[in-house]
Amino acid sequence: MDTAYDTQRIGKSRWLRVGLIVFVSYLVAFADRTNIGVAAPQMAHDLQLGTTITGALLGAFFWGYLVTQIPGGWISTRIGPRRVIAVSMFITGLMACLTGMVHTLPALIAVRVVMGLAEGVIWPSFSVIFVRWFPARERARGIAFAQYALPLSSVLMAPLAGWMIDVFHWKTMFVLQGLPAIFMAVLVWMFVSDDPTTDRWLSSAERDFITQQRLAGTGADGSFGSVLKRSTVWLLAIVALSWIMVIFSFGLWMPSLIKQYFPHGYAAVGWLTALPSLFGALSMFVNSWLSDKPSTISRGWFVAVPLVVAGAALLAQHYIEGGVVFTMVMFCIAGAGLFSPAGTWWAWVISKVPRNQAAPSVAMINMFASFGGVVGPLIVGFYARGGNLSSSFYILGYFLFGAAAVIALLIHRTQQRDIEAPTVPLALH
Repeated sequence: MDTAYDTQRIGKSRWLRVGLIVFVSYLVAFADRTNIGVAAPQMAHDLQLGTTITGALLGAFFWGYLVTQIPGGWISTRIGPRRVIAVSMFITGLMACLTGMVHTLPALIAVRVVMGLAEGVIWPSFSVIFVRWFPARERARGIAFAQYALPLSSVLMAPLAGWMIDVFHWKTMFVLQGLPAIFMAVLVWMFVSDDPTTDRWLSSAERDFITQQRLAGTGADGSFGSVLKRSTVWLLAIVALSWIMVIFSFGLWMPSLIKQYFPHGYAAVGWLTALPSLFGALSMFVNSWLSDKPSTISRGWFVAVPLVVAGAALLAQHYIEGGVVFTMVMFCIAGAGLFSPAGTWWAWVISKVPRNQAAPSVAMINMFASFGGVVGPLIVGFYARGGNLSSSFYILGYFLFGAAAVIALLIHRTQQRDIEAPTVPLALH
């Protein structure tokens, strides 16, 4: 039986409808979270902010984001992810628009905190969708599909944000880029179901395929208390803290660092900011595809090795003087290393927690990661001597080395491949 026949018989609604809506929703939400990085130089000028205060503003989103991680996972498990995601997307879009309407630093910080509170429930709710809608052998690719939003939001939205700031104003940019989130809230409410068993558009063949294959590659049922007793989960949380801290610090501060080379205009800053993310999207696809192939190699190595490469690139950017071209090459290598493990990482995490505790477990780990979003921008801003960001950016590389070392420890402790599901021939999405 060939692959094309199987794909046609089973159907691809889980990819073309649910997966696509999840991807676009996360793309829009992530753009609303990070477009402040492109606007930061002009905002700092208009509001007379130093680098430390600017770092606090960039990280304010995460003050709220980390608070709702575990509650969001708990709620989405009990009432279903559809309503949680839809309401969150609506509030996220509203707060994004308000970012362009308020006029003082305290008001800006308050709006960003509320946006973080709303968006904090999205990824834990997505984890419920990944477990319910994607068979184990597709799960890393399903998660990676959503995680493509991280780099592609910069590829698509950063140049657009730079153009909007040049043509209009940074306030107008926030309003215009906030509206799509409200639209996506409506689409989620209308076209995403909590579970394949209750979806009215799904074919019986695809529904049976999903429900028969989805439990493999997840841990047995258990309590959240048992999750908290696992040292593995806490070590995964440390990895997430170190890694995601670098991702957000890299994304939020990189436009400001590039702006030091281009003092006039924001369009060039937006385009150059997109390049590392483009390399990240391409490497994420390749890395997720490789990690999903049957192998005796732990998925953890598909996370650790790219992080080491990214850390080395950030250190090279600091210690080797090569001008803007060399800096951008190192940023592109760093972007590839930072983003490529995203889909593989969450598939690896889900395989290590009880299946009925996937959402709160992911939420707890993501809460640690979110704390990295608070402290990372502050660290970069605080250690930027005389406002020169290149003097502190390299610090992020050492955190990546630490994260890779913890992953190596986890692999050494387990000494076995994550539980894999039997393979069924399917076309790649």
